[in-house]
Amino acid sequence: MRALKIAAMSLEGLRRTPLRVALTTLGVSIASGALVSMVAFALGLQHEVETPFRVLELLNNIQVSPHEGKPSPPLDDDALARLARLPGVAAAYPDIRVKGVLIRQGDKTETGLALAMPREAEWIGVADELLVAGRFFSPGDQPEAILGTHLVRGLGFASPHDAVGKRVRLEAAGLSPQEGRSFTFQRKELSLVIVGVYEPPPIMPPAARQAILLPIELMKEIPGVHLDAALERLKAGGTAAAPGYSRATVRVRHPNDLDAVTQAIEAMGYRARPLLSRLQGMKTFFVVLQVLLAAVGTVGLVIAALGIINTLLMSVVERYQEIGIYKALGASDGDLFVLFLTEAGVIGMLGGLGGLLLGGAVSWVLEAAANAYARAQGTLEPLRLFAFPFGLLAATVLFSAAVSVVAGVYPALRAARVDPIRALRRA
Repeated sequence: MRALKIAAMSLEGLRRTPLRVALTTLGVSIASGALVSMVAFALGLQHEVETPFRVLELLNNIQVSPHEGKPSPPLDDDALARLARLPGVAAAYPDIRVKGVLIRQGDKTETGLALAMPREAEWIGVADELLVAGRFFSPGDQPEAILGTHLVRGLGFASPHDAVGKRVRLEAAGLSPQEGRSFTFQRKELSLVIVGVYEPPPIMPPAARQAILLPIELMKEIPGVHLDAALERLKAGGTAAAPGYSRATVRVRHPNDLDAVTQAIEAMGYRARPLLSRLQGMKTFFVVLQVLLAAVGTVGLVIAALGIINTLLMSVVERYQEIGIYKALGASDGDLFVLFLTEAGVIGMLGGLGGLLLGGAVSWVLEAAANAYARAQGTLEPLRLFAFPFGLLAATVLFSAAVSVVAGVYPALRAARVDPIRALRRA
């Protein structure tokens, strides 16, 4: 009952100066709103970056390549077959990409990036989250392709679903290695059926949005797929003939298999880099970013705490006689100390709750503006720039209240040290 009485008295004390308390609370709200929105921005960016890795299960992937600057066995089809037989490996396929291919449909022509994907990628969960129309590659050797949404619009299709089933021509030219150290210039044209359309995640580079996905066996027919690997072999003192691939992807069945498979790949003489290691580096960056933004927001909250100190000190002066009466009626120094700390805590709590509303409103406006700009640039997937987990919301309110209570310590001590006799003489 004593605690409830002190709480009621603190609220009554705050009600006597509503304008001053409202302005002080607004200052706390602005500071806590800035704090929560900045940390939410860092969390939102981290979520956007990590989502493609998690949704597409890329954390199960290991990038494999020959060692640079020293002899390494060729990363050819035989090597990929050996990699695929390693315990814990679900698939091993070459990472083939060719820039500057021409895709034609009627009188429309687009320049894009050709990427190789295994036909069985759908079985291991790679494609489902990407497709917005159609399906993934079918088994067999059908000349099929999956286009990005940017290519679909550039080729004049009304919608992704309108493109499915239509034919396009792919034209590519490049250097292919021959015996010794020679290369020949070749051209290739493929007639392809569009079986699916995909929308890359917003965080992916622009080149991935202008890409065409082809089955691996079709990609092997495009001139220039072995050029980079051939040049690396020439640098290492080998020949351009049968160079293999410059990169490959090994996909494990479970993340727990990553270490064992990585060690086995390195024992075969190749360089192995799990994508999980990159994600760990990104996590470190985002932790630093969160701490930095939280520190900047805390500065604003400390400045708001000065307003709380000023408000409560003025309250002590104005209520000097009232404090003397409280003591004359039996209130202890501790009661008055708790009374003013409670008032500071209430200001901080209300300011923290107001900060959540203010930070949420500002974040919504900024996110809406960013999405409008992204749509103008051709991005269909909505951007989620801010993330507000419950832990962040609760921590913001509690931190605002805690800073306010600390700010109220000095005014509370001043109130507790009031001499009741001197205070009553002023009556």
